[in-house]
Amino acid sequence: MPVNQSALDWQNIDTVLLDVDGTLLDLHYDNFVWDQRVPEAYANLNQLPLPDAKQQLFEQMRVVHGTIDFYSFDFWSEQTGLDITDLHQQESQRIAFRADAEAFLDWLAQSAHESIIATNADHNSLRIKEDAMALSKRVDHVYSSQDFGSPKEEQAFWAQLQQRCDFDPQRTLFLDDTERVLDAAAEFGIGHVWHVRTPDSQRGPRPQSAHPSLDQFHEIYPAA
Repeated sequence: MPVNQSALDWQNIDTVLLDVDGTLLDLHYDNFVWDQRVPEAYANLNQLPLPDAKQQLFEQMRVVHGTIDFYSFDFWSEQTGLDITDLHQQESQRIAFRADAEAFLDWLAQSAHESIIATNADHNSLRIKEDAMALSKRVDHVYSSQDFGSPKEEQAFWAQLQQRCDFDPQRTLFLDDTERVLDAAAEFGIGHVWHVRTPDSQRGPRPQSAHPSLDQFHEIYPAA
């Protein structure tokens, strides 16, 4: 449910960990590429009806869901015979910030809080988004799960991220749109774990989370 600004005491937060896709950026771009462009290209390559191509691809995705391979462009290029990076690049005009994400990043940059992108996004995906949005210039550090060989769903990711960044979990805020990732962060001991309800502007809100939720960032920070 929506909460007011008083629900988050920023004096108790030193570090802000930020997901990218569906949190800072509108998930519509990624969903469109994976749900439309990749199946279309796969169908054309293999001379399949589009529904059959989707069924085959989505079944492969279910098998590796939540693993490091699920997020790897190299893995999916090998599995499909497609240039996954090029398909994403072709649709890069769809990349956009979510809601008031830019204003939130501007506020963080002027605050005393350390801001760190912690994403499962593939490095090639990040490069395309960096070219479009210059994310690295808006935060202090950027880390992909590929840097650690473990996705955010696994405790190994969080242990390695903490070792690299030396943050205090109890004084850390983490924002993400994926429930299993939020659960993993909470299990690791992240003190403030928040769910983004509507990661894709073209789709409805996600099911209610076990964690505090927001639609726009001004719900949790003192926006002007």
